[in-house]
Amino acid sequence: MNDKNTGDDGVLQVEVPAQPRKAPRQARSIALVSALKQTGRQILEKEGRAALSALRLAEDSGVAISSIYEYFPTMEALIAAIFEDYRAEVHTELLAGISALPASATLFDGIVLTLRVGLAAHYKKTLFDPVFSVRATHYDELVRLDLIKARQIWDTTATATLMQRFASEVVVKDREKAEFLVYQTLLALPRAMLLENPGYLTDNDTPLLIARMLHALLTTASQ
Repeated sequence: MNDKNTGDDGVLQVEVPAQPRKAPRQARSIALVSALKQTGRQILEKEGRAALSALRLAEDSGVAISSIYEYFPTMEALIAAIFEDYRAEVHTELLAGISALPASATLFDGIVLTLRVGLAAHYKKTLFDPVFSVRATHYDELVRLDLIKARQIWDTTATATLMQRFASEVVVKDREKAEFLVYQTLLALPRAMLLENPGYLTDNDTPLLIARMLHALLTTASQ
């Protein structure tokens, strides 16, 4: 099945990436799901996607296969949950990292940091599972374009944090428009790379090239 297609009636049909079957609610089930995600992530990071199976997960975690399927109907559902945790960790660390930059740091430094962290996160997704990474990225792009609705993941964006941290360097007249353009660039370009040119995600010059463009946008007074 394609990630997305248009039916005869013109309605956009979207294959939603696999998700956990249900959320744990009691302390015991929360601990169980946490153990499954931790074990699954260790397998993925050390041995790759081919090593992750329900049987291997059960053996390494000590959780019965029946209990695994109670929360994760497929291994892709588990990977989706693992990546959401990882993405939340990265987001928190990035905001803290921007705030912790030394007083001598510049807006350009902050943009480069944001790009390096963001591109690394997208590359990490391809390492978790290349097939899942493509499907999830297609879905995320549909959400970004407002073609489908999804829950808001974060209230605070790196773009807003950057513009607050280096407010004195931002001289563009229409700050709201500039923030929109920067935010959409930080979202869309890494996804385009993942889908079309994944090698760009790890090229050393990629963050610098994009950072120069965004820095110019924010530090050039409108005519």
